[in-house]
Amino acid sequence: MSENKRNRYDHKDSLEIGEKAEKLFLKIAVQKGWKVTPAPSRSNIDDHWDFLLEKGDKKFTIDVKAMKRLRRQDQAVQDEWLWIELHGVRMQDPGWLLAGKADLIAFEKKNSFLIVKRTDLIKFLPQLVDFNKTVNRACDAQYRIYSRENRPDKITLIETEKLKSIQWVEWFK
Repeated sequence: MSENKRNRYDHKDSLEIGEKAEKLFLKIAVQKGWKVTPAPSRSNIDDHWDFLLEKGDKKFTIDVKAMKRLRRQDQAVQDEWLWIELHGVRMQDPGWLLAGKADLIAFEKKNSFLIVKRTDLIKFLPQLVDFNKTVNRACDAQYRIYSRENRPDKITLIETEKLKSIQWVEWFK
């Protein structure tokens, strides 16, 4: 792992978990007949997409999201809840959901990747999240806006199962 890729707030193994999910997603996509091209480094960072998928006349950019811990101190990742980024950790970064250029978002689950259109998720989120409720503890972030102290990021937690109603496809591992 290249330490210069590590986010300054990653004091554990988030980079490795993310890269493992991306490699597994890549393997599944290729098995399903997709031509997969990794995003250029700047596109991955600034435009928030990991791969270009191509098959026939279909072409999609996709951002792969690994399973996450609910709290930093948790030992294990989980797939019942998803962290959704509304503003990134960098001041100038509006985040992967609202400013990302990915057509699709692939959320890793224990046995699959649940794939949704990013624009569908943007439209769906107001039905779930109270954007007027801001909290300062991760344990209170369910359907509310959580911002960490002295950081510009804004994130929320939603139940993974809620996305079933807007799923584009689900790819099993």
